[in-house]
Amino acid sequence: MIRINARGIVITSIIALVLVLLFVAQWKREEINAWRGPQSSSPDTNYQNTKLEEVAEFKDGAAPITAPVVPDYSAANSTLGFQAILALSQGTKWRVEGLHAAAKAAGISVTVPQQPKWSEPFIKAFQEFGPVEAHGAAMAWLGHLDLLKFVIQNNWGSALILEDDMDWDVEIRKQTPPIAKAVRELTKAKKGDTEPYGKNWDVMWMGHCSDPPPFKDEGKIITFADNTTAPVDKYRGLNPRLKDVIKDGQRIVHYSINPVCTFAYAVSYQGARNLLAHASLGKGGAFDLMLMHACQDKVLKCVSVNPEVFDPYFPAEGGASEVRAGDAGVDFDHEVGKAMGHTDNTLNSARCSAQFGKTCLE
Repeated sequence: MIRINARGIVITSIIALVLVLLFVAQWKREEINAWRGPQSSSPDTNYQNTKLEEVAEFKDGAAPITAPVVPDYSAANSTLGFQAILALSQGTKWRVEGLHAAAKAAGISVTVPQQPKWSEPFIKAFQEFGPVEAHGAAMAWLGHLDLLKFVIQNNWGSALILEDDMDWDVEIRKQTPPIAKAVRELTKAKKGDTEPYGKNWDVMWMGHCSDPPPFKDEGKIITFADNTTAPVDKYRGLNPRLKDVIKDGQRIVHYSINPVCTFAYAVSYQGARNLLAHASLGKGGAFDLMLMHACQDKVLKCVSVNPEVFDPYFPAEGGASEVRAGDAGVDFDHEVGKAMGHTDNTLNSARCSAQFGKTCLE
């Protein structure tokens, strides 16, 4: 029979446990040292002098850390302080190509939303509804209504709407900040209002045929310096009164008096809603005349910029050349790029700069 020495077993077990504990302690110490890196008792060790940029070297292939990009919401941004710049267009090639070329030259972003394909019965029904009798004028109305709905659906705080043959100065992003400041002053924008132009307006006429400045008893004028304006004696507009009010190197902002032509107009979000509701009544003739009367009757709160910052580009020989090109069976879109036209009231045309390498103020 095997005799078990209980005392010996206990002693052996204790010794084995001690050895295991010693082994584990040594293994843990080595693991910690490996994680910490080389250690030294010397105060001049590399470890103690390690800098943050040296630690970052352990991130193989990591991109350098840069400061986050802060969005530019100022009036000098690529949408001129509005949340979008939209062009009303039926897609005419020379107009749209010139529009994009001018936008690139000036560093701004213009969106050309696709217009719905309205059926002839629908257009005819709209004509009979009341606002206009001409087919083209009816199409323009429908186009403006569609873009206003587009602004509202996107919940934009503001938007600038252009006709697709518009032109502007290559320095337009320098022009808009002082305009925004003047609009805020005129409309008494609240200090907490972060919109570049404020919110206390419905429509801002930034491109028009003419809007004569108010007389002293008609309203306030905010005047500011702008060395990008065309010489006053070269100004062309339906009403020459502007020449009596401003000097060379000046621009003004005032409440609208008699604005004509919707070359370019901005709407605030509430302005888009107010204008759509008023326009949907189908009264007032052509769209720009309806808008003019809405401003005059104080249905809408309207502000005008003078001289305007958007004007149409006229191809060489104007509309007559387009008609002759059609009669001759040639491609006007191709022909229009051969000879430079002109843009009124614009010192350094973005279209002409982009397409011909020079300005085209006559």
